[in-house]
Amino acid sequence: MPLVGRTHGFASIRAAMSRVRGGAAVLVAVTGPPGTGRSVFLDAVADLAAEEGFTVRRACGGRPARDSPCVPVGPLPQTGPASGAGFPAYLVDDLQWADKTSLARLTRWFADPCPVPLLTVVTVREGEPCAELPRVQGLLAAADPVIRTAPLGPEEVHALLAELGVLTGAQLSAWTRATGGNPALVVSLLDRVEAVHEVAPEQLLDIARTRPAPRDLRLRVAAVLSSQPEPVRRLACCAAILGGPAEPRVLARLSDLGPAEEAAAARALLRLGWNVERWTPPVLWDCVREIAEDRLTLADRSEMHSRAAELLYEAGSPPDRIVPHLLELGPGEWTGTAGVLREAADELLRRGDAALAVHCLRRALREFPPDSPERGAFLAALSEAEKDTGAPAMLRHAVQANQLLSSDRERAAVVANVPLTLFLTAPQTAQVLESAGQPAMAGPEATDLGLRLEARTRLHRLGVPGAPAAAVERLRALTPGPGPGTAAQRELVSVLVYAGILGGRLPAAEAAALVRWMLDHEPASAASVHAAPALMIASGTASGADEPVRGWLNMALEAARGRGDGRLQTRLLGWRALAALHAGRLADAWADASDACAAAPGPLEDDDWSAVVGLTSVALETRDPRLADRLRSLLRERQEAVIPLTGLARRAMRAQSAPEPELPALLSDLLEAAYQAEAAGWCNRTLFPVDLWCVSPLLRVDRPQDALRLLARACEAARASGSPYDLGRILRMWGTVVGGRYALSLLAESVSVLREGSNTLELGRALTAYGNRLRDAGRPGSAELLAEADRIVDAAGESALRCWAGTLRGDPNRALPPGGGALSDTERRVAALVALGHTNQEVAAALGVTRRAVEKTLTRLYQRLGVEGRTRLLPVVRRMAGRAALSSGMLSERL
Repeated sequence: MPLVGRTHGFASIRAAMSRVRGGAAVLVAVTGPPGTGRSVFLDAVADLAAEEGFTVRRACGGRPARDSPCVPVGPLPQTGPASGAGFPAYLVDDLQWADKTSLARLTRWFADPCPVPLLTVVTVREGEPCAELPRVQGLLAAADPVIRTAPLGPEEVHALLAELGVLTGAQLSAWTRATGGNPALVVSLLDRVEAVHEVAPEQLLDIARTRPAPRDLRLRVAAVLSSQPEPVRRLACCAAILGGPAEPRVLARLSDLGPAEEAAAARALLRLGWNVERWTPPVLWDCVREIAEDRLTLADRSEMHSRAAELLYEAGSPPDRIVPHLLELGPGEWTGTAGVLREAADELLRRGDAALAVHCLRRALREFPPDSPERGAFLAALSEAEKDTGAPAMLRHAVQANQLLSSDRERAAVVANVPLTLFLTAPQTAQVLESAGQPAMAGPEATDLGLRLEARTRLHRLGVPGAPAAAVERLRALTPGPGPGTAAQRELVSVLVYAGILGGRLPAAEAAALVRWMLDHEPASAASVHAAPALMIASGTASGADEPVRGWLNMALEAARGRGDGRLQTRLLGWRALAALHAGRLADAWADASDACAAAPGPLEDDDWSAVVGLTSVALETRDPRLADRLRSLLRERQEAVIPLTGLARRAMRAQSAPEPELPALLSDLLEAAYQAEAAGWCNRTLFPVDLWCVSPLLRVDRPQDALRLLARACEAARASGSPYDLGRILRMWGTVVGGRYALSLLAESVSVLREGSNTLELGRALTAYGNRLRDAGRPGSAELLAEADRIVDAAGESALRCWAGTLRGDPNRALPPGGGALSDTERRVAALVALGHTNQEVAAALGVTRRAVEKTLTRLYQRLGVEGRTRLLPVVRRMAGRAALSSGMLSERL
C-alpha cells in the first residue's frame, strides 16, 4: 500500500533520531485504527533508520489466537553502540499482541532513566481489547512523541487515486466518503477496478462497490472482528446486514442486546473507526456484510433479513431501506412484503428509477396466487411502471391485469395507462383493448378516463375506412380552446388532429392552429417518447407550424439533456430534424440528425416511427453516405410491427445508392409498403413519404410511368391536406420528370404554391427548375426567376457556412455534410470561418492549428476558386454552400 499524507510523522521520527544521537533513549508510539497504514509507516521508518546509520532490529506482536509472541531480538543493550556500529533502533509492530514477558521488559526499560541511547518505535492498533491492557497503556503514556495515522483527507486520497486520471472535486469527495479516508479501503477499491478499461472516472466507484471485497481485505477485517468480544461481533454483523444508518434501538433488537450492551459495543466499534449508527465508512460495512452473510446458513440469513425488514418497518423507515431485505426473502415469509414493495415502487418511480421499481413489483407478485384480484392490481401497477423499460412486457402485463380485475373502470384505467403512441405501432395493443371489453366512445361530457380511452381506441383504429373523416367530425364537435383544458382533452385532440392530417382530411391551416394551442399548454419538461406530444409534433411538422414546434422541441431537448435521458434526446433530435427539413433549414436538419445518431444509447425501432422518418428523410435529402450508414446501423426491424418502418427506411437508403440489379427487389418491397401504408390510413407524404422515396429508383430502372403514377397519387393527397410544402415539392418533382408545356404548368403551380409557405429552400429549387425550363424553351421570365433563386441560394449559403465552420454545435471536428465540390473538409472549414468574418488567428484557434497552416490553406483556396483575397472569397464560398444546399432534395439533380 502506498504511503501518503504522513509528512508530519516522518518529521517527528527525524527529531527522535536527533535526540538519540544526543544520547537519549526515545520511545515513539504509532497508533491508529485498522487499515490506516501503521505497518507501512513502520516499514518506511526502518528504511529511513537504515539510511541514517542506525542498526535496525524488527519484531512483531502475534495475535493470541495464533500463539505467536512478540520476540524482540535478544536482550535490550546495556551500553552505547560499539565502535563503528550505528545507534540501535528497535521497531515493534502490533505491540498490543505482545506476550507478557516482552511487555514487562519494555516497561522496565523505559520506567527508569535510560542508560544508553536507543530508538524504539512501536505500533498499537486502536480499538483492540488488548490495547487497553495496563502495560500497553503505560508504554503509550511513556512515549514521546505519539504519532497517529489518522484517515486521509481528499488531497491524500487523490494521491492514491492518481492512476485513475483526473477526478473532479465531487468525485474525490465521493471516494473519500465511501472509504472514510482509510488507505486500505481505498486500495481495495483500486484492486477491484484494476482490469476495468474504457469507463468514465465517475463510474468507477459504483463499479468497484458492486464487486466482492478482495480476499486480503476480508481476511484483515475478519481478523479484527475475531479479536472483539462476542457482543461487539454480533452488533457489527447485524449493523452490516441492516445495510445503512439505523437507530440504536433497532440495532439493539436485531442483535438481541440490551440498550447498555448495544451502547458499549457501538463505542468499541467506534474506536476501530466503524460507526454503526451512521454506517460509515460504507465500503468497510460492505465487507463486513459479505463476511457475516457467508457465515450464516440459508435459514438464518432469511430469518435475519425478515427481522430486519420488520424492525425497520416498525421504526417508520422509508421503503427503500426495507426493500433490499424483502428481496432476500421467499414468498410468504413476511406478511407486509407486498405492501412495502408497492410503496417502494411508487417512491422509486417518483425519483425516476423505473428499473428498480419494476424489480420490486415483480417480486411483489410472488406474494399472490395466480388468480388473485390483488395480483391483478399489482400487474396493473407493474404495467404502468414498465412504460419506459419495455413495451412488450408492459402490454403483456396489461392484458394479464385486465383478466383478473373485476370492474370496468379498473380495466379501462389499465388501458388508459398504456403510452398513447404504442396504439399506433404495436400490434399487441389490440389484445389490451380486447381484454378491457368494448367500451363505448366517450361523449361530450366524458370523464378524463373516458377521453383517454377514446384517444387510444381511435388511434388503434386509424386504418379503418372512414376513421380520418370521423376523427375530423369529432374534433369539430369538441371545439378545443381557448383555455388549456385537461391533459386528457389535449391527448384526444392530438389523436384527432393527427388522424385528420395523416388521412388528408384536415386542412393544414386548421391543424397548425390546433397544434399551436396544444403545445402552448403542454409542458415541454415532461416530454416522453410515447406521449401525445409526439403526435402534436408530427401534425405540426406536416401542417407547417414550424415556430411553435421548434420552440417546444428546444425546451424539451434542454430538459432531456438535464435529466441525462439519452433515449429521449435521440427521439427529440429526430423530431427536430424532420421539422427543420420541412421548414427548409437543411443545415439544422443535418446537424440534428447527426447528433441524434451520435447520442443514441441503443437501436431505433418501429415504436420510434417519427424519429425514424425524420432521420431517414434527412439522410435521403442530403445524400450523406456517412449519415445513412450510421442510421442503418441503428435501425432494428421487427416483423410484427403494424408498419415495418425501420425495415423500409433501411431499404430506401439502400435503394439510393444500390447497383441497378438490386433495385427491382428493393422497389418491390418499398412499393408494397407504400400501398399497405395508404390502406392503413397513412396517407400524408410528410409523415410517411415512402412512395416519394421510390420515385428516383424507379427512374433509374427506366420505369417513368410507375414514377408518374406515384406522383399523381401523392399530388392528389397533398391537395386534400393543403400543405404548401407537400404540394409544392410534389409538383416540382412531377414537373422535372415530364416535359413540354405540361412541365411548365406543373412548375409554375409549384412556385405559386410554395410562395404561400415558409420553405424558401424548396421554393429555390422550384424557381431554378422553372427558370431553366423557360430559358430552354426560349420563353421570357427566366432571368427574374433564376435571379430570385440566386438570392435564396445566398441566404441558404449563410446557414450552410455555419455548418461547414462547425459552429452550429460548437465542435470544430465534427463531420461535414456532403456538398463541398472538390474542397476538402479542412478547406471548407477555413473558407467558411473566413467568409463569416474571422481573422486568421481566430480561425487557427477554432481549428486547433497554427496560423501558418491557415495561411497556406487560404492560398490554396484563392488559387482553386480563382479569387484574389478574402473580400472576394465571401460571395464565392457562400454561393458554393448555398448551391450545395439547393442541390440536395429529391430529384434535385433534374433542376
